[in-house]
Amino acid sequence: MIGGKGPRRTLGLAARFAAEWNAGFIPPDHFAALNRRLDELIEQHGRTGAEVRRSLMTTVVFDRDQGRLEQRLAAEGRNAADMAARGVIVGGPARVQERIGEYAAAGVERIMLQWLDLEDLERLEALAEAVLSQ
Repeated sequence: MIGGKGPRRTLGLAARFAAEWNAGFIPPDHFAALNRRLDELIEQHGRTGAEVRRSLMTTVVFDRDQGRLEQRLAAEGRNAADMAARGVIVGGPARVQERIGEYAAAGVERIMLQWLDLEDLERLEALAEAVLSQ
């Protein structure tokens, strides 16, 4: 696995050597653009796109109740739109499912969701039940 999002060096190395390319913390449209560039580089190195799995690692901020999530973010001085622009998946069940679908459409084959609220296992369980089990 080669991870990173550098359009020349990192993608060039992934195209030549990787079985998997992993990007992190980028929105779906940026992932799609890098994914297309990776396909070009892979072809230049005589490989096929199927030889390199595409994955993403990012943080997920979730609550089953969208209103409660927005209140918590506001109290912490965070903005969901700004976070999403940086590639964080943030929202309730429908929005998280939608965003994961956007990443899949951009070429993500495997997604790793980073859960930073380690003391809040109830919301983590709710995420698994509401989103990941779909």
